[in-house]
Amino acid sequence: MTATDAAGQRGPFGAGFELFADMLGIGVATTLASLPVITAPAAVSTGCGQLRARSEGRRTPDGLGYFRTLARRLGSARGPADLMAGLVMTLLGGILIIDLLLIRGTQGIPGTGIVTVTLTLLVATLAAVCLRAVALPESEHGWLAALRSSARASVLDPLGSVLLLAAVAVAALCVWMMPVLVVLILGPLILAATAIQARASSP
Repeated sequence: MTATDAAGQRGPFGAGFELFADMLGIGVATTLASLPVITAPAAVSTGCGQLRARSEGRRTPDGLGYFRTLARRLGSARGPADLMAGLVMTLLGGILIIDLLLIRGTQGIPGTGIVTVTLTLLVATLAAVCLRAVALPESEHGWLAALRSSARASVLDPLGSVLLLAAVAVAALCVWMMPVLVVLILGPLILAATAIQARASSP
């Protein structure tokens, strides 16, 4: 098959548009699957796996295929570990949010500005490390191993870490400016995490 035939089979918009459409579709499916909150790590990891399969030339499952894959994952032996990781993430995120709200209520006290900035940077850094973790294929086998690998990669690949932090910051800004984007924003974040993981894995 010639390159022209392959391009023709992909339609008038080309492979780039297909990837963009897959990203948005996976983002919406991941958002829906993350609504119970404790399912978020498994849902995002499944989304990263689908985009990784798409980048490797394998067929990307449709929306129902995504949910079937996620259901199989949660129903397997690693399902409890996925839900426990989601519970820990929820508790940690709740604590940080409560801290930020308490600080906002004490704006008159000296030093609250520094604490607010520190907590905000901590939240963004944790989000970037967690994105690296869910993008790793090792997350399918164990979250502790994935977190160790992502923490090590964050130090050894500072450029990738900066890019992920920028992706998190831009995503937060977009949602703040236009809250309706919360339905789609996981798609670009999953794409960023998957691309940076592929970049770090390449020789």
